[in-house]
Amino acid sequence: MGRGAYHSSRAEFLSDEAILKYNRNGGCFVTTKKAIAFVVFALGSLAAVILVMYYYGPNRGEKIIHESNDIEKLINDTISEEVASQTELRLPKNVHPTHYRLWIHPLLDENSDKNFTFTGTVKIQINCTGGTNKIVLHWDDLNITETDVRVYTTRQVEIDSEAQPSETHNMTKRDIQNPTILESKKDDEFPTTEQDDTTTLQTEPLFEATTEMDTTPPIIEVTTQKILVKSEVVALPVEEILKDDKNTKLTIIMKNILNQGSTYTVDIKFAGLILDNLVGLYKTHYVDAYGTPKWLATTHFQPVYARRVFPCFDEPGFKAPFEISIARMTNMTALSNMPLKETEPMKDNPDWVWDHFHQTPPMSTYLVAFTISDMESISAENSTGGPMIRVWAPRADLHLTRYALEVAAEIVPFMEEYFGVKYPLPKLDMMAIPNFGKAAMENWGIISFRKSSLLFDTNSRSIKTKSFILAKIAHELSHQWFGNLVTMEWWSDLWLNEGFGTFMAEVVITKLRPKWHSYSSIKIRDTYNTLYADSLKSTHSIQMDITNNAQIEQTFDPIIYQKGSSILKMLNFTLTDDVFRRGLQQYLKKYAYSSASQDDLWSLYTRTARNESIIPETVTVKALMHSWSTQSGYPIVTITRDYDSQTAVLNQTKFTENLENTTSDALWYVPVTYTTKEDNRIRVIWLENNRETKLNLSGTGNDSWILLNIDETGFYRVNYDRRNWRLLVIQLRKGPDQIPVATRGQLIDDAFQLADAGAINYTVAFDLVKYLYITEPNYIPWYSALRNMEELRLIISNYEYSGLYDNFILKLVKPMFHDLGTEQRPYDTQNEKLMRLHVVTAACRLRYGKCISWAREQYFQWMHEIDPDSMNPISIDYRFIAQCTAIKAGGPYEWDFLWNRTLSPKISPVDLQTAYLSLGCTYDPWLINRYETVIFLVNSQTVNLLKIPRNSE
Repeated sequence: MGRGAYHSSRAEFLSDEAILKYNRNGGCFVTTKKAIAFVVFALGSLAAVILVMYYYGPNRGEKIIHESNDIEKLINDTISEEVASQTELRLPKNVHPTHYRLWIHPLLDENSDKNFTFTGTVKIQINCTGGTNKIVLHWDDLNITETDVRVYTTRQVEIDSEAQPSETHNMTKRDIQNPTILESKKDDEFPTTEQDDTTTLQTEPLFEATTEMDTTPPIIEVTTQKILVKSEVVALPVEEILKDDKNTKLTIIMKNILNQGSTYTVDIKFAGLILDNLVGLYKTHYVDAYGTPKWLATTHFQPVYARRVFPCFDEPGFKAPFEISIARMTNMTALSNMPLKETEPMKDNPDWVWDHFHQTPPMSTYLVAFTISDMESISAENSTGGPMIRVWAPRADLHLTRYALEVAAEIVPFMEEYFGVKYPLPKLDMMAIPNFGKAAMENWGIISFRKSSLLFDTNSRSIKTKSFILAKIAHELSHQWFGNLVTMEWWSDLWLNEGFGTFMAEVVITKLRPKWHSYSSIKIRDTYNTLYADSLKSTHSIQMDITNNAQIEQTFDPIIYQKGSSILKMLNFTLTDDVFRRGLQQYLKKYAYSSASQDDLWSLYTRTARNESIIPETVTVKALMHSWSTQSGYPIVTITRDYDSQTAVLNQTKFTENLENTTSDALWYVPVTYTTKEDNRIRVIWLENNRETKLNLSGTGNDSWILLNIDETGFYRVNYDRRNWRLLVIQLRKGPDQIPVATRGQLIDDAFQLADAGAINYTVAFDLVKYLYITEPNYIPWYSALRNMEELRLIISNYEYSGLYDNFILKLVKPMFHDLGTEQRPYDTQNEKLMRLHVVTAACRLRYGKCISWAREQYFQWMHEIDPDSMNPISIDYRFIAQCTAIKAGGPYEWDFLWNRTLSPKISPVDLQTAYLSLGCTYDPWLINRYETVIFLVNSQTVNLLKIPRNSE
């Protein structure tokens, strides 16, 4: 039996029971079952004793140590799971795309039973940087079968000029295993919807952009013999297709290993649905002037929705050129990232054509976009040879696109000069999309906007809307360079992308509209709101570790945009405008058409700043910026002066909504700017990641104040000792102009927020704002004061002293209300327009009689218009406060009038939301009950219920 026999029954190992003898020489005899039961009972009893001793015995302390070790193990295991989940989320780096050839056929045809569906084919040329048998890419909710996926490669085959090549000539062993030689097919011909196993592919180069080859095989001289070379396409066998729904991955498992350094093509057919969920390829509609609904299909791919339309490497770091072809009906227009190359009639279907677009530069998948609609456009040629600029909208809205076109034509050449790089594409389209999920999206060369973010009625005279649209266009255009030309490697650096766009909006408005006071209309409000939000327990760092797809979408929040902008503004001031700009230009040129991380930018800035001796030798830009991007919150810098020795101590601690219970040990690199009453020069002292530092104030008298965070260049709050606060109050009353306007606003905001956090008494804040009605003509300090006082007013509204507080605010507001009036004047500056808006709003909220009379008169004029649905005489900026005040002071008649306006098809989305908010201002209990009843019957897409106000406001 060799090494041993194998038995199929344990009976062969037992003695025959007939010859078994038992020698009972005393003792006890039990059966096998009883013996086993006894052993089990004994072991169980022993285990019970051990447990009792473990929990109640003298060595219980050892248990705690073991439990502590278990907790440590649990934490380590959790960290390992997070690392593992991040690994699952990301695509492997051993395969990357080098070219996409994409065909998409969306069906917007009510006569088709396949309406609102799409089919397509994508050919992805990939490069293998490491040997593997797996191709992993993204896919999400697409119909793809195993027969829809093909992988092939090309090889050069030498043939004798007088003989046909051998079938296996120049083939490796791997090629010979189940190869398929594919015949020629025109590359631009869209594959049929049905998978055809007999479909053949070209033997010529696959992509026009990568290789150009004459159809005649080239002649290559080898010694004295002429050799002909041709290219053959070889299909490679696919073992299996795996779909990972959780991580939206599609894994193609090959039968053989793909060679490192080799190029392959992945050919996938797919199909999907055109939904109305505002992501991926989705449908929406508008109603034309004749009441006819007009359908359109458009895309929104950021951050992870390109994979819902075609299989791709859907990470920002994977960049490749795209050749895109879109099928459309002849009565519609298709737009994509690049200009139209040619239009080709569709075979056997005269109502359809293929639009073939020029190849894009290397780009990320989230920036790919296309739209099929019957929208129309206006355009402007760039006189300096720049891109063609067009603005698209439904025909009825086309007259509202002029302002956007004009400002885009200004911004593009400004940014070309600022970045030191020409606009990268030959054209720029901006589209007003009905029902767009975001305010705007920076698709390369084809920017999508919500209608309210792009369209502007020049007759409306709205200062808020005008500045908002300019800022939004500037933000999106800046991404054409910072974000599109150079792209972040991964979404954890999103804050830099979006923060930079917000920062550039401020730069544009400051340079192109200096009389608008960018601080006033945009930045101040956003900074105050962000400082407040970033002090809450719910805040987060702007650079985050991302472990799942849902988390990527959640990173798009105000903290990312506004805090990112604020710390870039701080860096710009620290490095100086010139160094900041030069470093940015170097970054864009070095990493053009590729991806980079924030550390790549910081290293360029450090090198440039060191050459200019701008930052201390002990500080790097990376260390500076990481202290702000990787930690949540921000510091409060407290300066405590020793007036006798003319010195001061600067201390930093994390600012929170309750400073009395702060236990954080977080530290930042803080470039603290300061000036004094005697010396108006701005100086800088660094808190270099340490808790405190000393400041020499020699020459500063005891009656002289010191002021920190000049022009609000730093993202931190400042607290002073009581004496210095008093000196600043005296200066504001005597001559506020000696303190910069932005700093006056920041002083007021800091004082109220510090009082709210328990760091100072509210009397400091109230003393600060008393100067306003006497000597303050600027909007910024007024905005800061009215915003903070209104928040406090809402908190104390139910207390007996709330009336006294209202009178205190009204005493500040009334002189400015009468000085500015309620009507816009032809000579008004931007500052005066903003002042009037906020002063009138405050006066009406405080129930000032003259403001209530103004609001009711405005409302009365509207009620008596012949066609109130088409004509509203109330200025758009004042509509909410006028309507809300009239509803408060009125009754059912006023309420019914406004409710009926919401039912009109003519009402704009902005006016509809304003009307819903205003209806909630009534004090009448039965109207409140009616309001609550009807508001929940409204389509959820029409009104954001989270913004419905309390009845008191």
